[in-house]
Amino acid sequence: MTTDAPALPPCWQDLDDVLRAGIDRVLLYGPPGTGKTYAGLTLGEVGAGAFRLVCTQDMTTADVTGCWMPAADGRWKWLDGQALKAWRGDGAAGGRLVIDEIDRASGDVFALLLAMTDSPESAAWEHPETGRIERPLAGFSVVMTTNVETVRELPEALLDRFPVRVRINEPHPQALSRLASDLRDYAARSADLGERRISLRAFFAFDQLRSRVGDQAKAARIVFGDRAEGILDAIRVDGVGR
Repeated sequence: MTTDAPALPPCWQDLDDVLRAGIDRVLLYGPPGTGKTYAGLTLGEVGAGAFRLVCTQDMTTADVTGCWMPAADGRWKWLDGQALKAWRGDGAAGGRLVIDEIDRASGDVFALLLAMTDSPESAAWEHPETGRIERPLAGFSVVMTTNVETVRELPEALLDRFPVRVRINEPHPQALSRLASDLRDYAARSADLGERRISLRAFFAFDQLRSRVGDQAKAARIVFGDRAEGILDAIRVDGVGR
């Protein structure tokens, strides 16, 4: 006897529909700790590999396309960056490039990422070692993530390349299933509470700590600080309602 799988939350259903439709440029935005990176690395067609970049102000173009590095024999060797690896994928098809926190990228890196994530007809890059013009293989896709609350905060040039944008405001059910059952409902609701939000990572830490120390109140105090009592009360209320 088979049963239907539980319905996905609206944001995850939207993303599932987008990926099933073959959309290959997707921007995920919204509060941190909801699984945007997990989605980029694992959901949809990632058989040719998923390659991750985490943007910071200190990140350089070497992380994107590559750089020359000294080898053991004293010669210099070119090492490909993550975007170039994603372009090539497994050699037969392009892979998935996951770009985290795009809003934190420096100007030079941001400009290069725009070029590397351009449409297949426009994307091209000359390899400095071989002089060959590289282009992404068919199947190359990009998932960008950001923790900004509204896409209007992002540059227009980026939004033009990523017309499909999904606000992820709830943890993925697969992530919630790793929590103890008494925490799942409250963790799902807490992800999108503005200044009062609680990251899913905090619930994972609390769940692990209380199971090890055997003292739920102590674990809550360590993880949640002065919010511990209110959070424990909310968890108890949820437990009564089930």
